[in-house]
Amino acid sequence: MTSFNNGLDAFANDLNPAIVGMIRSWQGDQELDVLYRRIQASKTRRGFLDCFAETLVAGHARQAGCQVAVEIPTPTGKTVDMHIQKDGRSLFVHVKRLGGTRTTSRRLTISSRLRILEKINRSFVVKIRWHDRLDDEAMQYFVMAAGKFIERASLGDEHVVLGEDGNELGGVKIVAPNDAKRVSLVIGFPDGFVDHTERVVRLIRRAQQQFMPKEANVVLVCTPNVTGVEYVKSALYGSHEERWDTHPPRGSRVAVGRSDDGLWNGNQFTESQLGGWFWLAPMHHEYQGKLWIREGNSLQLEVADLACDLFDG
Repeated sequence: MTSFNNGLDAFANDLNPAIVGMIRSWQGDQELDVLYRRIQASKTRRGFLDCFAETLVAGHARQAGCQVAVEIPTPTGKTVDMHIQKDGRSLFVHVKRLGGTRTTSRRLTISSRLRILEKINRSFVVKIRWHDRLDDEAMQYFVMAAGKFIERASLGDEHVVLGEDGNELGGVKIVAPNDAKRVSLVIGFPDGFVDHTERVVRLIRRAQQQFMPKEANVVLVCTPNVTGVEYVKSALYGSHEERWDTHPPRGSRVAVGRSDDGLWNGNQFTESQLGGWFWLAPMHHEYQGKLWIREGNSLQLEVADLACDLFDG
């Protein structure tokens, strides 16, 4: 395989032209030439996307006026993805990509009948899926059954809707509380509900093994869709659950909160104090992400501010 079949020469058509130009400008760059050569040496789409995720973060930090160094060795023989510095402040950044979450390319017809579910007065985010090619009568049956389930369901409940002939029509799952006073729908494909939180936990634990000791380390997990933000937040804070050890807010029947399965629960995983998510969208040229700072952290205020300025927005 020649070099013309690798890296940007092979995958540039899938990227925003502004990003391609930015990466090519790093050739010979004192700080980022290493990253340029790595992405050019990528032979597979998986390897290319792993490296591209790092280039997106590095380019974003560079544009914000930061100094960026890549592939920083640690005293334990590991490597930090990048070291970002600005005005005397320092962050060691670990970039992890959650791959394999994008569904195959298909078109899904959204029935207007689903809108009635969004009028149900329950403060839940609801994932809903249905099988392809349901006719209008079957969709009406599915929506009515889904609505009855939503009206009585609790957080975390899941229901499979069967038709009168016993065949599956689709499914409904109550996945999170919602600040609004009515249902918010998340539309999915008919393959079933998959929670990638455990995969994110493993990625963050892997990154922790690469932490620079006694320094501020931030783990950024990227996903190919915006729904990934909830996987990362749940990995850090715990999954949603109904709580019976506290009073519900005024006007609510049940209190909701986070379970104790999050990485930041209690005194475990204390080295981790900064966690983030960003959207890996090759055709989008701007960084879009979310940052969380652990309560009770030991970070210098200036360092926490730098992390927020860079990675929360």
